[in-house]
Amino acid sequence: MSDEIEKHTGSAFGKHLRARLVSGLLVLIPLAVTLFVLNLLFTSLTSFARPVMRPWVGELPEWALTLIAFFVTVLLLYFVGLITNHIIGRRLIHWGETLLMKLPIVKSVYSASKQVVETFSSSTKAAFKAVVLVEFPRKGSLAVGFITGTILNPDGKTLYNVFVATTPNPTTGFLVIYPEEEVIFTDISVEDGIKMIVSGGMLSPTSYQKKEPSFQR
Repeated sequence: MSDEIEKHTGSAFGKHLRARLVSGLLVLIPLAVTLFVLNLLFTSLTSFARPVMRPWVGELPEWALTLIAFFVTVLLLYFVGLITNHIIGRRLIHWGETLLMKLPIVKSVYSASKQVVETFSSSTKAAFKAVVLVEFPRKGSLAVGFITGTILNPDGKTLYNVFVATTPNPTTGFLVIYPEEEVIFTDISVEDGIKMIVSGGMLSPTSYQKKEPSFQR
């Protein structure tokens, strides 16, 4: 009897230990990935500026040089952003992108990177009015969609333009026009909707609530 109790206690402790370890990993892995990406970004942004600045700053310690290089990089990014808001700058960028898109390997990497950045940019998210559920690609199945606008049919009835994005790239998908009664509006935010598409459903809310349309038609 005592052996069975000890066995049961050991099994329960093992389950408890595994559950807590998994919970800890689920919290720390996203944090570790975020720190890794930020560190990689910081290193990449300052790596090209440090060798250029070293002859100008003398015997400054490495951490001070890195800090200066970071601020110089931020300044450079600001001026690049400033240039892109002018016609000449936009033409130069368009010319550079056209050149990159002609290079076989660079084309794939640049195109994919640009799509990811555009997906999470404020302009793309602003184009999506709400997250909805619609029957797609067949009756009885539900797909996550984004409202992009409305249109009136010949009878004056409102139809919704629904962009049904593909996983894991939400910049491609299908435009499907639905009657009002076939669109389920949810309280899921546009950002969370995009996360659901990109992650293949792994980063999705545990529940949702239906709600009335809240955007201007």
